[in-house]
Formats: sequence, C-alpha cells, structure tokens
Amino acid sequence: MKITTHNHEETLAFGKRLGQYLEPGDIVLLFGDLGAGKTTLTQGLCHGLGLAEDEYIRSPTFTLVNEYRGTGTIYHMDLYRLDSLPEIEALGLEEALFSDGVSIIEWAEKLFPTPKLNPALGIDQRIEIYISIEEENRRTYEIELVNQGQRTLPL
Repeated sequence: MKITTHNHEETLAFGKRLGQYLEPGDIVLLFGDLGAGKTTLTQGLCHGLGLAEDEYIRSPTFTLVNEYRGTGTIYHMDLYRLDSLPEIEALGLEEALFSDGVSIIEWAEKLFPTPKLNPALGIDQRIEIYISIEEENRRTYEIELVNQGQRTLPL
C-alpha cells in the first residue's frame, strides 16, 4: 500500500490515522533517509495511539529510547547513532519490543545485516514503512505488513 503526503500537516494526519489501527505488541519499522519525515510520522502515530496532541515528541537520537503513555505504552526508538548489530543487540531492546506496547523504530535498516533478510532481535511480525522524498515537502510511504496473516490496515 502506498500513501503520498504533500506537507507536514498531511504527514501528521496520515500518521494519526495509521496509529489508530495499531495494536498492542505491534512493531513498526521506519526506513528513510535523513530528513525523510520519520519523526514527523512518529508524532502522528503517537497521537493516533492516544498520546495528547500537546505532548512533545522528539527523536531519541541520543537517549535511544523514549517511552510515552497513550492508550497504552509507546516505545519510540532511534538507531541512527548505532554502527553495528552487536551494539544494537547489547541494548536489550527485546524487553520493549516484545511487550504489550507499540514499538516504533527509526533507522530500522540498521537491524538488517543484509537487506531483505530477517532483521536482528527476532522481529518476525512487523509493519515496515519505507519513506521516499519525492520533492521538498512531498513524501511517499510504502507500507508492508510482514507475517501479519490476513490483517489489513484500512487507510
């Protein structure tokens, strides 16, 4: 499924709509270049998951994980500064990933030793979102449900 947004507000609205369909235990992997809008999309996802609209959501580039409370727990992770799978595995993220919360991971490509292979940490069931910068403000989001059975996202 592909969605295109044309500005910041549309990206937030798309994220909020998608966030309303996320379920406890979901793991959302975000792929995209620097400036693609991963954090903006995450802000929308968090609002869709019940986080207050005035709650400040920032990328956890230096803290690595931010935890928020919406209708459930939201774990927002950023792997940008990590250089290797052993570094990622040493963080012990599995506790958050396999909890009843929703995990959103920016720079998810760092989890894959080789593209299109299963990612590190045993993340078999996941929602992958590939973000492409089309123009200055236009973004395309390609959403792939991996090992989700018959599940669909009615966007």
